[in-house]
Amino acid sequence: MRNKPICVIAVFLLSIATAHGQSSLRKQVTPFLKQHCFGCHSGETPEGGLNLQVNSDNLADAEVRRRWVDLHDRVAAGEMPPKSETRPNADLKSKFLATLGSELTRADLATREVVLRRLNRNEYENTVRDLFGVFVDVQRLLPDDSVEQGFDTTASALSLSAEQLVLYVEAADLVLDRVFGPPKKPNTIKKTANFATSRRGVDSSERKLSDGVVLFSGAKFLPMYDLSLSLPGLYRVRMKIRGEQSDTPVVMHVLGGTTGAIAAHTVGFFEALPGKVTTVEFTDRNPERSDCFSFGIVGGFPWWKVDEQEYKGAGLFIGDIEVEGPIEPWPPQSRTELLGNVDPAMGTLGDIREILSRKLSQAFRRATDKTEVEPYVALAKQALDEGLSFEPALRRGLKGILCAPEFLFLVERHRDDDHIDDHALASRLSYFLWSSLPDQQLRSVADRGELQKPEVLRAQVERMLADPKSKRFVESFTGQWLRLYDLDFTVPDQNLYPEYGQLLRQSMLDETHAFFREILDRDHGVNDFIDSDFVMINQPLAAFYGIDGVKGLDVHRVKLPKDSMRGGVLTQASVLKVSADGTRTSPVLRGAWILKYLYGTPSPPPPPTIKAIEPDIRGATTIREQLAKHREHASCNRCHQQIDPPGFALESFDVIGAQRDWYRTRGSGKYVKVPRHPQAPKHYVQYRQGLDVDPSGTMPDGRKFSGIRDYKRLLLEDKTAMPRALARLLLTYSLGRRLGFSDRPEVERIVASVRGKDYGLRSLIHEITQSDTFRSP
Repeated sequence: MRNKPICVIAVFLLSIATAHGQSSLRKQVTPFLKQHCFGCHSGETPEGGLNLQVNSDNLADAEVRRRWVDLHDRVAAGEMPPKSETRPNADLKSKFLATLGSELTRADLATREVVLRRLNRNEYENTVRDLFGVFVDVQRLLPDDSVEQGFDTTASALSLSAEQLVLYVEAADLVLDRVFGPPKKPNTIKKTANFATSRRGVDSSERKLSDGVVLFSGAKFLPMYDLSLSLPGLYRVRMKIRGEQSDTPVVMHVLGGTTGAIAAHTVGFFEALPGKVTTVEFTDRNPERSDCFSFGIVGGFPWWKVDEQEYKGAGLFIGDIEVEGPIEPWPPQSRTELLGNVDPAMGTLGDIREILSRKLSQAFRRATDKTEVEPYVALAKQALDEGLSFEPALRRGLKGILCAPEFLFLVERHRDDDHIDDHALASRLSYFLWSSLPDQQLRSVADRGELQKPEVLRAQVERMLADPKSKRFVESFTGQWLRLYDLDFTVPDQNLYPEYGQLLRQSMLDETHAFFREILDRDHGVNDFIDSDFVMINQPLAAFYGIDGVKGLDVHRVKLPKDSMRGGVLTQASVLKVSADGTRTSPVLRGAWILKYLYGTPSPPPPPTIKAIEPDIRGATTIREQLAKHREHASCNRCHQQIDPPGFALESFDVIGAQRDWYRTRGSGKYVKVPRHPQAPKHYVQYRQGLDVDPSGTMPDGRKFSGIRDYKRLLLEDKTAMPRALARLLLTYSLGRRLGFSDRPEVERIVASVRGKDYGLRSLIHEITQSDTFRSP
């Protein structure tokens, strides 16, 4: 109770200081506002609904602070006062911005909270995989993680409820089941089947041969029920295939998990060489029992049922199919590595203590002392006292570790008031680049207290980026930055976009991942994300883009023709698909998408009194005509000056990313003539040719563009916009917190430091990890 008066006094003094800061801000900025802002932003009907005369200056309030930040940025950008009004001289404007900026920085630092960050689902899976050497799918067990600032790594969105904690207890059991493995060696299968002798039989669209069948129709998959998988685990498949009646390779699509309650998943795509039998081999993990593999043909083949006796087009021959598995060793390597030289039949409490001590420091991602392991040893002892044997007792102690706060949360200890310690830095680095815990080498460097040294930290970053685990960073960051995880959120209307299929979908994803990887590995400038002279594509995507001379299913670097609209991520099919719905494109939605995700600067929501624009898919009016009327509202015009340009520039691409000169419609319009197979249904093409596309527009500053090429050229006139955006996005992703006004100077310093390296992505990551912000609590 003796500290209570001190607390009261502290609160009282803090309130005085806050009130003084508020009154000081109002006093300092009012002359500027009165002279240049009150004319429009005061009275009963202030412009934009912003009345600066009564606007609160309580910067401790997040919404109030946001409005003042917006005011600061609009004055800095020259938007306020507008050109039609008297402009402040440079000294007055600079003084106003400095004063307001200083108060916003102070308020941002004062309101910043250090929040413990929970491991998200992806990080949890990777962490237990690297901790024990096991693969455990917890996606169906743990709930979806909340997203804030575009990422699922933001601490304030990763809370832990009592209900979630119960699920983590269940997840721990799932993990330990996999670690210890089954008590005895499971039965395995190794058998061969052939569709020519399968119990499913052959129908009229398939050609039966003595050594297999030929599939012609792309409308079906052939399930091999004769090879149903009886146990969960990893299986190896070998099969003989051949391209039939074709001069070019035929692509086979393999699905796994096509029976029972488990949804089908794509195992892969494989090329069948024309006229030559080849053996393809792949592995796939079967999570449940009673599943099998199915095989289909893709890449422009008829989606209707064909008569194999009359059909003269290409087909896929499938011969012997051999399945073997589960192929994991028994006992599992995870069990062997965990127990070491300990014989469970002779194991003691001392052996349990040694094993738990070894795993505790790995799981907690720091050095631990002898006393910290005792609560988990006590759990194991309790099990032994209850009469349980060595393994269940050890398992209970491990379960306690997997449910401990220091495992589920990234608990960061401080070296001093301004810096986290080496182990916290190691964890921050590993969850940034690997989405998992530090490995032995990184922990050893942290144990020696050397990770804070710039040259050591740089060497570790280089090593980690070269490690195969950095693929997790590439896929996680691009998946969230460019919303690739939303690729399947909508399914394109097959009547309007019959070209879309699973091979094209996978090629889209592979392109964007490979493009980011290429820029990262070669330290290309991040402005290549706006435009580049190369793409990372395979033959199916090259055909979709209209680029000749590309062969094979593997994605590789291809130099673009000079007249190509492609290059960068803006015109990649994956980005164009996720920024549209399955039926139509909208310049408003795409423009807002570019601002929010590509640059990380979302536009404010529209006023509640303004209705959203719905494109007319009948082709009667264009979205441009509707927007012209929409922009007559003063409250809409300012935001649409920012939103519309990228949206209009991307109108040259449809909802699946194909280049177009006109809209596809389902109503009025010209009939479309395309090459038609003689056996195709009469209504082969379901869409019609609508109005012509107009991809021209005007930038917010009045510069004109005629299409996407011009638009990208204008964007690149500001060489720092993309580096600044990526710096902020990468910092948000890696730190697990929202960036505030006080972070701006460090962001600008990072951007300036990579200017001499052409704003290279790899260099940018090095500067971020070397920054004070990355090392700060």
